[in-house]
Amino acid sequence: MLEHMLVSLNTTMPFVILAALGIFLKYRGIISDNFVTQGNKIIFYFAIPTTIFNHIHRANLSAVFDAEFLIFNSAWTVVFFLGTWLLAVKLMKDKESVPSFVNSAYRSSLSVVAPPLLVLMFYGAADSDILPKGILTVSILLIFSYATAATLFAVHDPNARKKGVLGILMAIAKNPVVIGVVIGLVFNVLGWTLTSDNVYAVLCDYGHYVYGYDGYRMYTTVQTATFASNSVTALANLVMPLAMICVGANLSFHGFDAKFKYVIISVVVKLFVMPIAAVAVALFFNAVGITDFSGSDLTIIMIMNALPMAVGAYVMQAELGGDTYIGASALMLTMTLSAFTLTLFIFLFRVLGFLV
Repeated sequence: MLEHMLVSLNTTMPFVILAALGIFLKYRGIISDNFVTQGNKIIFYFAIPTTIFNHIHRANLSAVFDAEFLIFNSAWTVVFFLGTWLLAVKLMKDKESVPSFVNSAYRSSLSVVAPPLLVLMFYGAADSDILPKGILTVSILLIFSYATAATLFAVHDPNARKKGVLGILMAIAKNPVVIGVVIGLVFNVLGWTLTSDNVYAVLCDYGHYVYGYDGYRMYTTVQTATFASNSVTALANLVMPLAMICVGANLSFHGFDAKFKYVIISVVVKLFVMPIAAVAVALFFNAVGITDFSGSDLTIIMIMNALPMAVGAYVMQAELGGDTYIGASALMLTMTLSAFTLTLFIFLFRVLGFLV
């Protein structure tokens, strides 16, 4: 149990520390509100789409393809999103905060927190397919996570609503993250990569003595052009540090008002309601014979839903006119608390026999 908590802390605490750095930099006047605004734009329009593209175009969509498992996880993400959205519209008095609340309550940190946890749980497992299945699930859920969020903010965009359904669809289509998803899928399906596999030999002619022997030495070097891939990866790596510094600079406490209540509810939904409900539905489907998920499958379902809020969710929220107070506060709380909640869930899964 201590090992799982340590891995969770190692994964999530850098987010908290970078956010604390953002608080300090803003307090000392080193960064300003304009820096935060411009930083969010860089992340949203360039870094996040690049991250999504990287994950999707590299994924082996044919390996360990379990249609039943992928359909369940994808459908659950959409259903939970729609249910949370419907309840928020009906119950929340502050309608302008609805998209920010929903976005904070269901978006999981799939690209950053999930992979190391999956490696910890399943590397070297008896079932050799379970780890690649988990990584593949991450790639697929990223598509649904960003597509649903793009829809959420497009529907709540006053300018898009004025143009009707066509305006909403256009707002979704122009979303940089959606564009990143589409390009990533095109590269994946067509088998394209960002590296060149051109191999050439370089002859190096040396006319000097080496350890007392006179002669020529021939070197054959395989060169692969990786500058495009390295550039894209470097841009994608901006997301976490720059976004968390912006989060810290945006953090504030309004007191125990309605918005703070929305933050707390979104945190409870993200860390407790979503994973418990997902596992309960999966167990019910097993019981009635619809599915046949193993204990490892159930563990992946739990992890995918118990993750903290995604950094990209906050950035999208900030850039598309959402409430940055709700987003930044929910992100910080879920990142801090998830180290303990995830450890608790993993311990319970071991006690229940889902994990060996």
